[in-house]
Amino acid sequence: MKDAINPGRDPIERQMIISEAIWELLKEKVGLTDEDLVKKVREIDLRDGVLDGRVKPEPPIACPKCGKKMKKGSSTCIYCGSNIPANVFSR
Repeated sequence: MKDAINPGRDPIERQMIISEAIWELLKEKVGLTDEDLVKKVREIDLRDGVLDGRVKPEPPIACPKCGKKMKKGSSTCIYCGSNIPANVFSR
């Protein structure tokens, strides 16, 4: 199964193939349209206030327990040891 979603060495090409497969499944199974996708892409692109094909990176998060700024992707606060919930869409 892993080889089926890992068709090459280029991670961008692999991501494009996976994205295309997901989109085709959504169109077939849920009935979304290309227009729906274009509208959502535009909505996400404009979250930072600029329609430029990019999304501004999010600032570092604060630990929910002690409030100290943390490195992105951290699962544990280095200051107080609190577990940090993962955000799979953080940039």
